[in-house]
Amino acid sequence: MNASAAIEDTKRLILKRRYKAPRELVWKVWTDPEHVAKWWGPFGPEETSAEIDAAVGGTFYVSMTAPDGSTHPSRGQIKQIDPPRRLVIEGDPNAPDDCGAGLPPHALIILSLDEVDGETLLTLDAHFPSMEAREAAETSGYATSWNATLDALAPFIEILVAAER
Repeated sequence: MNASAAIEDTKRLILKRRYKAPRELVWKVWTDPEHVAKWWGPFGPEETSAEIDAAVGGTFYVSMTAPDGSTHPSRGQIKQIDPPRRLVIEGDPNAPDDCGAGLPPHALIILSLDEVDGETLLTLDAHFPSMEAREAAETSGYATSWNATLDALAPFIEILVAAER
């Protein structure tokens, strides 16, 4: 896995990872609620649930419960879907915090999966409605949390790859 993060302009944040897995498997990890609940966020699968209607206009919803009992919902509407290449989610405008637990309010989160030498290059491209919204999301831990989550996703994917052999 190779990691990188770059701010391309004042309203975008791009995170990339390369996983040793076929694109179809990485797609499934992102669109199957049972899988998403096992890797999304920092609190672990016992504290995370997911509901995904993988269609344009469908809901992408993840709920996490922190050790202190607080709930952190991540909700968005699917704007585009092109399996297994691209998923575009718009963050709920009523998200309770600026990072939206991964799907910031009004932000477009564009997930792109590209095949590279038998592996999958994942690009998570967040388009914020303003520079202020991007800065508020980052202050709330958006980039830090996604970087940790995408790093933790690698061993989960490796287990799935090994199980398919």
